[in-house]
Amino acid sequence: MKTGEPHVQPGLASERTRIEGTARITSDLSRLLAEFGAVGRFKFWLALLLLLLSGLSEGISILILLPVLQLAANDKAGSGYLNLADIGSGTIPLPDISVTLATVLGFFVGFVLLQVLFNRLKSIFLSDLMFDFVNARRRALFRAIAQSRWDKIVRMSVSELEHALNGEVDRIATCGMYLLAIVQCLILLCVYLTLSFMTSAIMTGIMIVFGVVTFLVMRPFRQRASAYGHLLQTSRERQFRTVSDFLGGLKSARATNSENTYFEAFSDLLERNKKDARDFARYNATGSGLFQVFTTIGAALFILIAVNWLALDFPRIVILLLLAMRIAPQFLSLQTQMQAMLVDLPAWRHVNKIEQELVQAEDSSAKTRQLVPPLQQGIELNAVNYHYDPAAAPALDKLSLKINARQVTALIGPSGSGKSTVADLVTGLIRPDGGDLLFDGCNLNPTQLRGWRDLVGYVSQESFLMNATIRENLVAMLGRDPSESEIWEALEQACAAEFVRGFPEGLQTQIGDRGVRVSGGQRQRIALARTLLRRPDFLVLDEATSALDWAAQEHVANSIRKLAQDGMTVLTIAHRPSMVAFADMVYALDHGRLVEAGNRKELEKNKNSAFYQMLQAEKGLPAKDDPES
Repeated sequence: MKTGEPHVQPGLASERTRIEGTARITSDLSRLLAEFGAVGRFKFWLALLLLLLSGLSEGISILILLPVLQLAANDKAGSGYLNLADIGSGTIPLPDISVTLATVLGFFVGFVLLQVLFNRLKSIFLSDLMFDFVNARRRALFRAIAQSRWDKIVRMSVSELEHALNGEVDRIATCGMYLLAIVQCLILLCVYLTLSFMTSAIMTGIMIVFGVVTFLVMRPFRQRASAYGHLLQTSRERQFRTVSDFLGGLKSARATNSENTYFEAFSDLLERNKKDARDFARYNATGSGLFQVFTTIGAALFILIAVNWLALDFPRIVILLLLAMRIAPQFLSLQTQMQAMLVDLPAWRHVNKIEQELVQAEDSSAKTRQLVPPLQQGIELNAVNYHYDPAAAPALDKLSLKINARQVTALIGPSGSGKSTVADLVTGLIRPDGGDLLFDGCNLNPTQLRGWRDLVGYVSQESFLMNATIRENLVAMLGRDPSESEIWEALEQACAAEFVRGFPEGLQTQIGDRGVRVSGGQRQRIALARTLLRRPDFLVLDEATSALDWAAQEHVANSIRKLAQDGMTVLTIAHRPSMVAFADMVYALDHGRLVEAGNRKELEKNKNSAFYQMLQAEKGLPAKDDPES
């Protein structure tokens, strides 16, 4: 131990950890209840009222049995009548009415039928409340993802976000169900104990003491459930990540015979999950067994005390036994539901943590939209810096360049040179760490960013397509219903019309998950057509035609050239000259810095330029510094 460090006894440390854990669970449960209360406002309180009425109806159904038992025990003359006011010692006041056994039994059956109908209504209402709560949590997380800054999103694991939105929110639903079950148990316990107190205060006190002691004895089993919940959280996240990686890289895995690597990793996770679940099931079964032993001992003592000590009459003993038989399962259910809820509570904590992180990184432009006019002069970067990681080298290092309006500007350079970072900056996805990013000579304020992105069309190398028809993919993010002529014009410009017409179902062709039923080049052309259908004022092509053959690239290049002549501003990022050759201005980047800038025609004549080297590479000719030349 270092000098000056306070010495903490192990026992005190574990006790402090236990207290902190209990306080955390209590805090989580209170927040979870508060979230329930916020769903539909009055709905939660109405749900509690329904649970209370359900508990009261359970108690009344037992109370009705008292006159039945009294009638059966006291009607020795066989008259079949009983005055309700004569029942018991007066602890439970009943009206001065004479009834028959058939009347009481008929009332009892009718009450149970009403109780069944009421419970049906209650179940439907609670189901709706649960879905409202879960959907609210899912929407909140979805909104937080949608409104978070782009630099925050790209640093997060996609599989973690998918797991939180799907698997973890479903566990929150289970946690909420257990919470409602616990509330119902507590309400039923209050009702049953009240009835028991009205029958015998002493026996009720004994039951309460015995139940509380048993519940405290079972505390280690609840702590084990909480620990298992954290373990389950981690293991499911690993499992989901493995599946996501496998499906995302399935083509590469099949092509390299690497499927078995993923399979073994996945099987290992499943076996570990099985072992953890078996250990918890063994421990949980031990706890349930002990609880049943305790309740059995309590029932035996209960009968001995009621008969030998208090000398209660037979009907009252039967009623107390019935109540005890209802109360004991509620204590057991309370223990069981609490353990089950503690298993899933970490999921709620995990989703909340992710959501809070995303909300703290909220994009200030996410909730506002101010109209921005089309570009008149262009976009200018003046000594712009940008870091993805403050501890690493900058992605852009004092970069200065200009994208002129109604012209085609090309960015070239090796991978990692900062080209895509420039694209993210000019589309408003990220903001520079330093320097000025000017649109027509002005900085865009946060309220203008969404308005600016309304004018932007962006096509990346990784084409995002939905599992839907070609037409649905074209119009899904458009915000309007285009005409057939508009759709086919966009397909023609993207060199996609011919192959779409070649499909038997044309625009109604299903392209599968992520477009797996069409080729990579066809996916890129559909994505390009979708963007051109937006009629953007500013078009960004980030390696958008990398999967196209030279003829298709030439067709697309001609279309883009015509669009620029008609007034569209274009930024093209490419490694192949066919998508750069029609540019008015070319910038070459390397390690986030500008190393070359000039007019395309000038750079073509300069054998030392990066653009000239690119042209030579595509023609298969040796570069100037090639030792073979």
